[in-house]
Amino acid sequence: MPTESISAIQTEHPRRFPWRVLWLLLIASLGGAGAAIPLALEIFRPLIQSAPPLTVPLPLLVVVGVAQNLVLFGLLIGVGLLLARKLGLGTPLLERWLYHEESPVRLRDSLKYGALVGVAVGIILLVIIIPAASHLPGLPFVSASRASVWKRVLVCFYGGIDEEILMRLFLLTLFAWLGTRLFQKQKAGLSPLTFWIANITVAILFGLGHLPNAAMVMHITPTVVVLALALNGIAAIPFGYLYWKRGLESAMIAHFCADFVIYVVGVMFLSV
Repeated sequence: MPTESISAIQTEHPRRFPWRVLWLLLIASLGGAGAAIPLALEIFRPLIQSAPPLTVPLPLLVVVGVAQNLVLFGLLIGVGLLLARKLGLGTPLLERWLYHEESPVRLRDSLKYGALVGVAVGIILLVIIIPAASHLPGLPFVSASRASVWKRVLVCFYGGIDEEILMRLFLLTLFAWLGTRLFQKQKAGLSPLTFWIANITVAILFGLGHLPNAAMVMHITPTVVVLALALNGIAAIPFGYLYWKRGLESAMIAHFCADFVIYVVGVMFLSV
């Protein structure tokens, strides 16, 4: 894979803020969040059934939830895109499509490398998850295996869109930008050292961020914590690298493919 990052061209000629990209990603994030609902209802059904009756109408809760997501992801995307432009990161393919601008990243390469990395990550994670599943039947992967295929396919869009917006476009960009402010003498551009510090930090946060949901369906032990950090780190680090070298779109494709391998294909090899 070519190792020249997208920053060389983008930092030389900063462009206007990509409002069209913001709106497109915001709409996509709402779709991704909605795609996760069917599987989430399946996994957390026992908790939902044992919960007290709702004190407010369900339609009102839905409206409030959508509004909250609009505001939250609007801020995440806006800040991420703003800081990304200072570092030469961002969404080169979307900007080429929406603004008809030149891009150092080719669509075919972005798709190819994203898919290859995603499938490889998914296979590696399955090698770890499947043996662990017999000892940890509360793993969301095990619960998801009982759901319909269409629910497992849909949830892949949540990982590929929403989690990549949160973890790569926002958090990784934010930590990388802070790193350039604090540690780089040359503030323009993003040094490899600064990137890798930010990428590893975000990978750790990505793993820890999965623990609250896991705690709702299983007991959190040191083994579970280590497993969460290892599994999510194996995924987050290459996804971050793709974001750096090929743009957010490639990281999204990789995340989607990894989730597809795990949640759609991988459950066929599960026996607990």
